[in-house]
Amino acid sequence: MLRMLPPTALALTALACLILFAAPTRAAVSAEGLSGNDLLGMCNSKYDTDYGFCAGYVSAIANAMLISPVSGERACSHGPIRSQQLIDLYRSYAELFPENLRGAAAKNVAVAIARGFPCND
Repeated sequence: MLRMLPPTALALTALACLILFAAPTRAAVSAEGLSGNDLLGMCNSKYDTDYGFCAGYVSAIANAMLISPVSGERACSHGPIRSQQLIDLYRSYAELFPENLRGAAAKNVAVAIARGFPCND
């Protein structure tokens, strides 16, 4: 048996759906995927959601690199690392190599992290 929502709850639900689906996205992802420039824009964003996406993205790449290479790049842990350190590392890499940022974000992040946390084989 279905229960009907009160008119106020129904109106609020409809409004929430409208806002959710009408909200513009900050960074459009092309058919090729997220570029280094797209990610840098998020890492430099004043919006918490974009900045949080950046932090999660670079942290995920860093964690994956501890298990196996990402885009052919390896990195090794040198102790506890904070997300902000990874973001700063990516920003520094982007400043040094802006010509690479048209490529895939994952590759750019992997190269930045590999340079910052090399494996001493």
